[in-house]
Amino acid sequence: MGPSASAGTPADAIVIGAGLIGLALARDLRARGLRPLVLEAATAARQASWAGAGMLAAYRTADRALRPLAIAAARLYPVWVAELERETGRSAGYRPSGTLFLASPAHPAPAPALQGWEAMSAEAAAELEPGLHFAGEVWRIGGDHSVDNRALGDVLLAALRQSGVEVREHVRVAAVAPSAHGLAVETSVGRFAAPVVVNCAGAWAGAIAAPAPAPVRPRKGQMFSLRNAPPLRHVIAGEGVYLVPRGDGRVLAGATLEDCGFDPSVDAAVVAGLRRRAEALVPALAQAELEETWAGFRPGSPDDLPFLGPTSCPGYWLATGHFRDGILLAPITAKIVASAIAKGRLTTALDLRPFAPDRAAAPR
Repeated sequence: MGPSASAGTPADAIVIGAGLIGLALARDLRARGLRPLVLEAATAARQASWAGAGMLAAYRTADRALRPLAIAAARLYPVWVAELERETGRSAGYRPSGTLFLASPAHPAPAPALQGWEAMSAEAAAELEPGLHFAGEVWRIGGDHSVDNRALGDVLLAALRQSGVEVREHVRVAAVAPSAHGLAVETSVGRFAAPVVVNCAGAWAGAIAAPAPAPVRPRKGQMFSLRNAPPLRHVIAGEGVYLVPRGDGRVLAGATLEDCGFDPSVDAAVVAGLRRRAEALVPALAQAELEETWAGFRPGSPDDLPFLGPTSCPGYWLATGHFRDGILLAPITAKIVASAIAKGRLTTALDLRPFAPDRAAAPR
């Protein structure tokens, strides 16, 4: 290893990973007067943050441990997005229109109904969403919103640049280890050092050699988007497919859940199956044009809950493993972790014990 790559780049904290979690955390650290440095193995905000649909499905969260954190994030979201948009003059595509959940025997609504769920007739649902063709049980979830996650990534990057935070792309982190001056971060371009390091590397978090493990694995999802689609007012969650409208007339549809490692391929047969399900719910989508297909990698933990907090190694933190909810949980994760780092301890009314990095969790 050559001379320290951190020369001329002093940092109070190093954030590994420039997805929405890492970018949001760096912004909050900077707001608290710290100097964060963000290291990204590829291109900022172009992995799971780019591949998702942007559903903010807090009120569909049935897990008792995760639900309070998810709802706290949902309540924080509109204020957080408004602040970012004021800072940058850019839109994040936030849509507070709610979700229509289409229940079926293979896609049942929770029983008893969760807070925020409102039962309605298929006729009432058709009035809210005229293009919808569904005769079964419908629930409206008013608190479940959506955001354009790709636009949000660009907004966060702009906010960081305006505040002087350095985001270094194409810097692969190999290892984190204690050193005489805190923690040493070994990378593809040299060594960095800081008193605090936060692993926000998403599905790649477990590949970093560190004193405390981050047992995260990729959970692949395939998706597609349509352009010149009929206008939809709500997110539609049906059996085997969901539809997420964008303000520019596009509709996103997805998604699969696959355990196949980092296989980025898109299967045309899978996309065709998703599209058939989408068109069965909104027949006018058959006239829309296929715009894009892609696959992404959700960061999954053994129990599908995030790792959030300090590890047994002083100064080394985890903020990863958010699985399906990384976009939703970005602002609350940033707020909790940045505040704890600045104060030297976790201080929140939320119960974070289910997310402790050293918890013993059985696979679900």
